[in-house]
Amino acid sequence: MPINKQHRDFIKGDQEAFKEVYKNYKAFVFGISLRYTRCNDDAQDVFQETFIKVYEKRESFNPQYPFAPWIRQITVNCALLYIRKNYQLILTDNEDRLESAEESVFEKEDISFLKKKLLVFLNQLPEGYKVVFNLFVIDNLTHKEIAADLSISESTSRSQLHKAKKMITKLVENYNYE
Repeated sequence: MPINKQHRDFIKGDQEAFKEVYKNYKAFVFGISLRYTRCNDDAQDVFQETFIKVYEKRESFNPQYPFAPWIRQITVNCALLYIRKNYQLILTDNEDRLESAEESVFEKEDISFLKKKLLVFLNQLPEGYKVVFNLFVIDNLTHKEIAADLSISESTSRSQLHKAKKMITKLVENYNYE
């Protein structure tokens, strides 16, 4: 893939090229930031830190690869750092075998409904559940990668995900009941 002028200018630190990057990715970055944090103010902090890092690390961007995964990874890293600094992230080690996977409510529900309500449900989860759910389900990390990122065991990651899914299932059921 040839290097385009905008990428070349962005890497060199050109302010106009950076403004274009900001304009093109601000909604993407804010959406990720909001998924990981508790409120708009916290998401805004992660959002700002992300674009600071994007500018600082611009020379590490390889224009031979797509830009979105690079900026997504910076955003997730900024969100995790923010969570570690500002939230009490409680993850428990649970070595018990997880129950066999139950049929999920997610398979039965309309996908558009879940997309609209997922953020509402995620914000009701305890921080540990929310972070692991985001990393595994939405950002497609493995339990091994999550364990390394959060300094926990793989079984804790699995346990947190399992508990998050159960809690979201209950939230969906309660929402449907109401």
